[in-house]
Order: sequence, then C-alpha cells, then structure tokens
Amino acid sequence: MTMLTLLLACAEPTLTIGHGLAGDFIPYSEGEVVTLATAPQGGFGVPVRAQTTGLHCGTDDQPNAPIQVWLDTYIDGEVSASFLNETAVIYCQDDGTGLVWDLVVGFDQEAYSTVDELISLHGQEVELWVEAIDIDEISVGAWLTVEISAE
Repeated sequence: MTMLTLLLACAEPTLTIGHGLAGDFIPYSEGEVVTLATAPQGGFGVPVRAQTTGLHCGTDDQPNAPIQVWLDTYIDGEVSASFLNETAVIYCQDDGTGLVWDLVVGFDQEAYSTVDELISLHGQEVELWVEAIDIDEISVGAWLTVEISAE
C-alpha cells in the first residue's frame, strides 16, 4: 500500500454519491436534476457511482475488492425500494480513494412498471441512500436528495 492509501484508510470513512464515465467521478449536487436508467436489479432508478475513503479497496497487487452496497430510494419519507448489491466491486484509484460504479438506486418495480407511472415521477424530489460495506465489514453511507426528470 502507498502512504496516501494508508493515511486515507486510517481516517473516518466517507462516501460521496456521484456519476461519471470511465474512471471519472463527478459528485451530484444536492437537489440536482437526474434522469432515470434501467436498473440491473430490474425496473428503473437513478444511476450512481460511489467514491469512498477509509474502505478496503484492494492492494497494490490486486487494486480492487468485492463490496456490498445498499441502495435505498425514499419518496415523501417512505421507502420506495431497497436493494442490496452483493456483487459490486470497489476499485482503488491513484489518489487512494475507492470508486464503485454500475449502481442504480431503484424505484419499486410494481409501483413504477409502466411509462405513465415513471412519468409521474417527473419533478419529484426523492432521497437516495447509498451505503457501502467492505470486506472488513466497515460501512459508510450518504444521503442525497435529487429531482427526477422523466422527459
């Protein structure tokens, strides 16, 4: 491990919810307007990436590690959907952070199964909860409020 990785691993863990392509990470802003995507767990949701510090993300020889990620969506303070992704991977970045991608915080598949039901989400503010649990059972989570664009 590099000295930077060791320093970050000793700090209080953090998780930031964002988006991006390839190795890029762009944090979402609170209240940002987001579009929907097909969720790998079925249905639709908000595509996200998680950037972490303080979690086990591998070694110099193996720069990634398995990680579990809870993905919860709340509408008007009530859980719309909750999903545990047990096959996610955390990738060590050159700056010592971890990056998890290919995540979608989904909506209830029964309540939002038609085009009209998905369109009803347009303009709705929802809260996203993303929590990562590494192989050492260290966990960290973050909340984010976003506005759904179904156009």
